[in-house]
Amino acid sequence: MPKILFLLSFFFSCNVLFAQIRIIDSLSGDPVPLVNIYAEDGTLLGVANTAGEFVLDSLTQNVNSMLILQHISYTNYQASIASFHNEKLVKLVPRSIKIEEIAIEDKSRYDYLVLKGYFRNTTFFNKRTRYFYDGIIAYYIPLKDKKGKVYHRVLDYRILEDSIATKNFKEVMGNFWSWNPHVMQMKAQSVANDLPPKFVLVQDKERKLIRMGNLNTGYIQKTTRGDVQVYFDIIPPNSQKEVSFFKLKGQQYTGVTMENYTETNLDQPEPSKLVSKVMMNVGAIKRGRKSDFVPFDFLSEFYTQERKFITKEEFKAVKKELTSGVWLELKSRYTNKFWLDNPKFGIPQLNPFIEKKFGKELAELK
Repeated sequence: MPKILFLLSFFFSCNVLFAQIRIIDSLSGDPVPLVNIYAEDGTLLGVANTAGEFVLDSLTQNVNSMLILQHISYTNYQASIASFHNEKLVKLVPRSIKIEEIAIEDKSRYDYLVLKGYFRNTTFFNKRTRYFYDGIIAYYIPLKDKKGKVYHRVLDYRILEDSIATKNFKEVMGNFWSWNPHVMQMKAQSVANDLPPKFVLVQDKERKLIRMGNLNTGYIQKTTRGDVQVYFDIIPPNSQKEVSFFKLKGQQYTGVTMENYTETNLDQPEPSKLVSKVMMNVGAIKRGRKSDFVPFDFLSEFYTQERKFITKEEFKAVKKELTSGVWLELKSRYTNKFWLDNPKFGIPQLNPFIEKKFGKELAELK
């Protein structure tokens, strides 16, 4: 009898300490994957899986502390840890998409698509926000060569740095590797049509699954709202990727790419229909045998604001102003406060837990 009582008490205590939260679309009821969960100090606590689920460990946070849930296709959701324990089901409200459609009768006359939009990146190191940077970028995407090089032009950007996190990074990694701010590398086709070896697309009723062997690593599907969503995690479930380079060792736990399109073909999503794209990497890194692995995560977002088609001749006229390099100079460069225009395009609000660090832990590099 005492043993049974002990087991029962252990079972109930575990349910108190660990709560599984499920996140769904408020309109369709579909699960929402790749939702980032942040603590009040700006720390990334976790990422929801493909079923829109994550486990909340109440031992690591005060129940009165606030959390924020953030996703590129939905408005931010903020609540206390206690409320998550009580509800265990979160309904996210889809954000409105405000991009004008382009009516072009003969696209074959054009050679490049230009996607101009807002980018936002956050780099975390050892549970601190090392860099936050955002800006306006224009991507020049070849239309007739799916493997062709994508060029871009960064029009404006600002960079904020946590000097303590940077100092910690150098102490752990030395001067060999700096990992400075960089923009997202865009491709001429969807990630679903440019999968690495061993990953394949498999038809599953009205959607397509991305598989590696018997493991589901993503999908491409049409939502009940009519748009198309692509989700791909290069790290299969319940596994991790390990890499080594001289004395450096890294572990990658999540490597997700998510793309959102207005209504388009599931077999070959059109780049001109791209609304937003996010790349999320969660992992850890260390140098030398005696050191411990330190959390190292980064999040890259892109939101389309304008799009147009141009000819090869028009591309050649501006090519000298473009680049395919991704690294940014460690210095803000902008002529106006571009981030104030985000509400006009329906871009999700910046994480307020990170924004409150501006001018304090996060100083702008000028």
